[in-house]
Amino acid sequence: MTKGDELRAAIAAQGSVLVMFSGGLDSALLAKLAHDALGQRAAALTIDSSVVPRSETALAKEVADAIGVRRYVLTLDEIGLAHFAANPVDRCYHCRKHRDAEAWRWAHEHGLDTVADGLNYSDLSDYRPGLKAASEDRIWHPFIELRVTKDDIRTLSRELELPGWDRPSMACLASRFPHGFAVTGDRLKRVDRAEEYLRALGFKKVRVRYFPYELGLVEVDDLQRALEHRDQIVARLRELGFGFVALHLEDFASGTMNRTAGA
Repeated sequence: MTKGDELRAAIAAQGSVLVMFSGGLDSALLAKLAHDALGQRAAALTIDSSVVPRSETALAKEVADAIGVRRYVLTLDEIGLAHFAANPVDRCYHCRKHRDAEAWRWAHEHGLDTVADGLNYSDLSDYRPGLKAASEDRIWHPFIELRVTKDDIRTLSRELELPGWDRPSMACLASRFPHGFAVTGDRLKRVDRAEEYLRALGFKKVRVRYFPYELGLVEVDDLQRALEHRDQIVARLRELGFGFVALHLEDFASGTMNRTAGA
């Protein structure tokens, strides 16, 4: 039995599943496998929120349409949560508790037995307080249960010809802020638009970290190219409201803000 077949069998055994669906690589594969295994007894739920990049919201619809899975959109406002906006080290925990509660409410209203997400076995090596919340909230992690890694997910997605299988991973926009530095709606919009601009310049892997004094720290996968576009990048970020613009000199890596969590 292939890994894909193992996953389909495990999903089918759940009876019905609601997939927490961002449209990213992990949740896209899970939604595809759930649709294969359960048909109309599978659904995908996308959270629309100010912490979600606009490009990801558009991608979620595109991917769901390609898969054929039923998709629904739920609008949430995490900025209104005190434990979220203050940006403590366990911000992800509080956000995830809120999202899980809403996902379960939606699942119960629509007669679905299981809520699942795309967390994978490779995620266990990173600092993820949201995983603790999800485990408390009985969210099912089929990729973790069957020890499916990020590389496995990319391979399966390529074999299934899922759109975006080769896209770099994205993350919640709030992850661009050091812990203890307040997350606001204006700052989130600033980050999102700055990253959209950098992608339009041709960068594939992009993060704009937001620090006090309105400092925007640009992380990209091609430092030389960034230096060649230095004046344009500085001008655009200043136009968006950043007071200072800096270039991160280390190689691009996801999760670098976890250093401030002591992880």
